[in-house]
Amino acid sequence: MSRPKILITNDDGIFAPGIRALWEAMSEIGDPIVIAPHTEQSAVGHAITLTDPLRVVSVQRSGGFEGLAVSGTPADCAKIAIKSILDQKPDLVISGINSGSNIGTNIIYSGTISAATEGTILGIPSIAISLDSYESDEYRGAKQAAIDVAQHVLNYGVPKGTLLNVNVPYCLPDEIKGVKITRQGNQYFKDEFDKRTDPRGRTYYWMKGNIVDKDESMDMDGKAVREKYISITPIHFNVTNESYMDELISQFPNE
Repeated sequence: MSRPKILITNDDGIFAPGIRALWEAMSEIGDPIVIAPHTEQSAVGHAITLTDPLRVVSVQRSGGFEGLAVSGTPADCAKIAIKSILDQKPDLVISGINSGSNIGTNIIYSGTISAATEGTILGIPSIAISLDSYESDEYRGAKQAAIDVAQHVLNYGVPKGTLLNVNVPYCLPDEIKGVKITRQGNQYFKDEFDKRTDPRGRTYYWMKGNIVDKDESMDMDGKAVREKYISITPIHFNVTNESYMDELISQFPNE
């Protein structure tokens, strides 16, 4: 039986430690193809490049890691890989392993999730996976989670228009308590802008802030990760507010 073709991408860039960890993990279960941004593209959301050409160059790193670096966004990478570069559609798209969790409202901004979303849009089962830390010294739990979830999706698939958002706690593998199937929580980044002046007297602003996560239910992604569970959230991007439809229709009656 042929091994599954697995497209790997991310938003931290092709030189990030997380994408190497993911490549190592996916090499155990399939044939990974790495097509990722040339530079970091964190928090670009689902942006795509319309006004500049996309340039693609080959990259080799130590240990046999190789892939293609794209000058655009994470969504660009998934789109150009599937529509132009690859000879056939991959069996799976997996985006990550991201530095920092993607939970709560953060998923709106996440390039990691947007790359997986693009795979979903193009009809391919897709996963986004993130580690709840900006450290790069402990990927073993995240690598095993990537293998387990990828094998599940390859075996069972996911509903049309749905992707799996996986967040892994930052701890030793034997400290992970298990898996929780969760909902998107209410975590958000409470931001503010620090007004500064550069050496030439010009004003500029630097965004700063802190994460606010008050969810206390174990079926919420942030709470599950805080309690050292792997969080798996099925998400989709049909953003119609169905519960409000009838009320809105009644307010705009047909003449």
